[in-house]
Amino acid sequence: MNKLLIICGPTATGKTALAVQIAKKFDGELVSADSRQVYIGMDIGTGKDRAKIDVPVWLLDIVNPDEEFSVSVWVKLAGQAVADILSRNKLPIVVGGTGLYIHALIHRPETMDIPPDKKLREKLQNASVGVLQHMIEPTILQSMNQSDRQNPRRLIRKIEIARAKKTLRKSKKIFDCLSVGLTAPQSDLYTRIDDRVDERLRQGMKEEVETLIKKFGRNFPSMSALGYRSLEHWKKDEHSYARRQRTWFKKQKSIEWFDVTGPGYPENVTRSILAWYTRVSDEHKD
Repeated sequence: MNKLLIICGPTATGKTALAVQIAKKFDGELVSADSRQVYIGMDIGTGKDRAKIDVPVWLLDIVNPDEEFSVSVWVKLAGQAVADILSRNKLPIVVGGTGLYIHALIHRPETMDIPPDKKLREKLQNASVGVLQHMIEPTILQSMNQSDRQNPRRLIRKIEIARAKKTLRKSKKIFDCLSVGLTAPQSDLYTRIDDRVDERLRQGMKEEVETLIKKFGRNFPSMSALGYRSLEHWKKDEHSYARRQRTWFKKQKSIEWFDVTGPGYPENVTRSILAWYTRVSDEHKD
């Protein structure tokens, strides 16, 4: 089975630096799982740090800040990158802190590949909410919140998905995946964040923001990224983001956690990855 390594966790835990070391040791290439590093020109604030990455890295600088981007697009591109890396017998290492992207890649939602059914939508566009609700299985309807139950567009999408599901096959697990999570005590994490923000300000973050606003304006989702929407509250915003990331990733039970402030941390991670990397998956055992 194809090996896929995930290195994730809260911001400022050194995920990229570790991923570069692991890539050199295990002949790997990186796939960025950062929802803001996809934007061209958003370099300092998102920490692309190209000078420190001397191994191949995918999915940086994909779209302009005024272009739309979504998790489904990222999953498609990440899947293509992983397939390319594997085809050359190298180890794909997905690294980043955008938990939704990583989760969608590993546990690909079955609805992600269900395209809009134009004929069905045309047929149902004038149907009443009551008629649409009647077309949905009671258990599914009950699982929807009150607002969505009264929203014709959401109801039609549920009907669309239910019909498409009947023809979908359940996808097989295609990766032997190891998820490594990096963490640190909260006080240490805040210090790391503050130091990094100070460094990025010295590198010219203010000028980068001004250049982007002059070229693209402020009214794009990309400009809601931390630091770009407010330099004044950047550190506080990063602290809040780190807490949300920690909460998200802690819910993912498959992650093996390592405290980056602990003794022997890099060696412990390397040993764990080596044991996984050299293990033969069950389906290939005699």
